[in-house]
Amino acid sequence: MKTEFEARFLAVNVAAVLDKLKARSAVCTMPRTLMRRIVFSNDDIQARRGWLRLRDQGDKTVLTYKQVVADTAAIDSILEAEVQVGDFDATRVLLEAMGFTAQRYQENYREEWHLDGVTFDLDTWPDLPTFLEVEGPDEAAVHNAAEGLGLAFEEASFGSVDEVYLAVLNRDILAEPELTFA
Repeated sequence: MKTEFEARFLAVNVAAVLDKLKARSAVCTMPRTLMRRIVFSNDDIQARRGWLRLRDQGDKTVLTYKQVVADTAAIDSILEAEVQVGDFDATRVLLEAMGFTAQRYQENYREEWHLDGVTFDLDTWPDLPTFLEVEGPDEAAVHNAAEGLGLAFEEASFGSVDEVYLAVLNRDILAEPELTFA
């Protein structure tokens, strides 16, 4: 498994971020796309503070195992391993047949940009303003990429999106079986 180095910036001007990315010759690798995901679990991976995420990203489907490795959210507090799979629905059936429980279905929109080995994701989730996630090969790359966009790294947040819902809306999406735009 690899450490995920990712920082989230909630209060961003999306148009300004896009202008800066374009001015720095970033490449849009995924236009705004609806992402569908199902979060799965079982007793074993819950005991390790982990979960499985099956995500339809429009042009591909990815199965990811994520595991929290720190008690407080930090830029490097999540490990992940992922593999591309061929079919969202067939993979769901397979996971359920193996004893995993589908806990939540969630949707969001994502636009993805790349520059110098760093990924910039503009994410829109139901009832939240669009925010920016910056992911890179290490903490320094993420810090430098954010700084290059004029973002204050000390304003970054870390961890999973459920923490954003708690912080911004005082809403526990972990208790919601479905989170959609409908």
